[in-house]
Amino acid sequence: MRAGHGVELIDVVGGEAMGGYADRTEGIAGTLDPLEVHAVTFAGGGHRFALIVADLVCVNADVVERIRAAVRDLGVDSCCVAATHTHASPESGCFPGGAPTPETLADRLLAASLQAVTAALADERDARLHATRARVADLGDRRVLPDRHAADVPVDALVVSSPEGEVRGVVVVSPVHPTVLPAGNSAASADLNGGIRRALRSGDRWVVAATGAAGDISTRHTRRGRDLAEVDRLGALVAEALPVGPPPREERDRRPAAPPPGERGRQTVLPPVSVRVELPPKPPEEFATAIASSADTRGAGERGRSVVHQGQRIARDLLTRGRTLPYEVEVQAVRLGDVTLVAVPGELFLELGEAIRAASPAHGSPVIVLGYANGYLGYLPSRGTPATYETLVSPVAEGGGERVVAAAVQAVEALGRPMAESQFAVRAGSLVDRVLTTQMPAVRRAAELVADSIAAGGVLQAFATGHSRAVALELTGRAGGLAAVSMLAVKDLVMFGGVDPELVLDPTYERAPGLAGRIYELARPDPADVFLIVSNSGINAAIVEMAELARANGHRVIALTSLEHTRSPAARTVAGPHLADLADVVIDNCAPAGDATVELAPGIHVGAVSSFTGVLIAQVLAELVCRRLLDRGADVPVFVSANLASGDGHNAALYERYHGRVRPLEP
Repeated sequence: MRAGHGVELIDVVGGEAMGGYADRTEGIAGTLDPLEVHAVTFAGGGHRFALIVADLVCVNADVVERIRAAVRDLGVDSCCVAATHTHASPESGCFPGGAPTPETLADRLLAASLQAVTAALADERDARLHATRARVADLGDRRVLPDRHAADVPVDALVVSSPEGEVRGVVVVSPVHPTVLPAGNSAASADLNGGIRRALRSGDRWVVAATGAAGDISTRHTRRGRDLAEVDRLGALVAEALPVGPPPREERDRRPAAPPPGERGRQTVLPPVSVRVELPPKPPEEFATAIASSADTRGAGERGRSVVHQGQRIARDLLTRGRTLPYEVEVQAVRLGDVTLVAVPGELFLELGEAIRAASPAHGSPVIVLGYANGYLGYLPSRGTPATYETLVSPVAEGGGERVVAAAVQAVEALGRPMAESQFAVRAGSLVDRVLTTQMPAVRRAAELVADSIAAGGVLQAFATGHSRAVALELTGRAGGLAAVSMLAVKDLVMFGGVDPELVLDPTYERAPGLAGRIYELARPDPADVFLIVSNSGINAAIVEMAELARANGHRVIALTSLEHTRSPAARTVAGPHLADLADVVIDNCAPAGDATVELAPGIHVGAVSSFTGVLIAQVLAELVCRRLLDRGADVPVFVSANLASGDGHNAALYERYHGRVRPLEP
């Protein structure tokens, strides 16, 4: 493996609004210590990953995507962008749920990130990595409690050494809010993370200080002052406790040869696994309960009452916005040699960060949890946390923190799979979980419609064009599949309608108007039939017209499509309606716009997934239909393998039963 480091300053603009404290009225007036952007690049096994850490209160998804796109042009395959969460930086859109990044700040962050990454690439050299951890006394405590109690905060470090064991740099992850400086401070500063960097720097050794699962941890009860001297005192506590030394002797002595069995990925980089997780917004009743529970501020002190009142205002603002759509965020895991880094886009409570470490089967790989990364959702409290500022302003329903933990563990598990070096394999695996998590309600509704149809003597008419035909084919005429399924396709016009084959071979033929009507007439559907129409884009003429025809003739319509592609501004412009607009039930195959999931190089995308997830959905649908028919005591017409002794006779009887309704597949 090779690793390199670079650092660049973020320009500070006088008068610019400051982030972090809701009651601030003054803009930035001077600088206590520089705001920095650090980049560390890790390359090995054919993949290069960059960790970018900026002295900002948060980074939102919009600027993260800009940075990711830009660093690809520098030869970086993937990256994570994190904020230190200093409250002495320019405001960067740090609102619960995320907000647009101010344009001028986004431009400066992008420029600084590119310069830092460029420097890191120039600095790359052979390296070994190992993780270390220390529990630091008197550094921080649970901020949600009114009084101090004993707490030794776990601080993690990723140590980068030369092959000979000389420590070249360290990435420190502290799960403590960097809020030593007070709300009245108007000077830019890295705050606690800057103090940690200064305390650990030595000679040519570089230091990156990031923030972990700090949602409920701060220096509120441990700090002795609110100035830069106190920042440096607390930073020194970390430096004294954290064993930042060379790797263990057995690690230094290990030969950098092919890894032995069970140690795949040692001292190399595995492509990150990103799991998209949907978090329901906090419902009105939760807001009301939290606001009411926080009303009694007796004994909280003047500052404590002010903070609670700020939280109540933010909670009422969120309640007024009335969000009903879930928040969708990215949880990322990446294997760097023997260490697994997990990035969470919010303020995860410490016990949840520790739960990720405890539950992650990292195959001997230490797990470090990084917060405020790849977007900003807000506070992610543990379930059952009493009403505090953090629970007031959290935008997600109770249990959202636990959902993020589950997604993080899922991402780490995917890194351990045998095909983890294939980005398609890990992304397809995460899509399976996403489909089963989000689409089962729609699949159940579709199963009810199909079961009703079959019980009434109808069949499922499955229509698709292009590669979506693979999904229709999966349902039709195969062992273990329903016999009451008829596949409709453009080729029917040749086989049964006398159309010239050369015409049908045109790949754009599905866009021609009038095709669907001719295919429908050839099929002669029964009024009891249900239509399943499969199309990843959901926009081509044959698909849309078939849905319109089915509805006009009284059939129920099930759509299996990619909602992301249909709604994407990058999709080919076609006047509506689209397939999803015409269906009784819409099942999202969760494929991205354009279908391909892996970008190998700019403009080169591979790894289409719509057929993969579509086939999964088709098989789940068929199973649920059969279960519902069994529950009703109805006959379940299922084919068996033609390669079993009883297969031909069994299947011939089913084809006879549906003669004229279901066409046998060609051999």
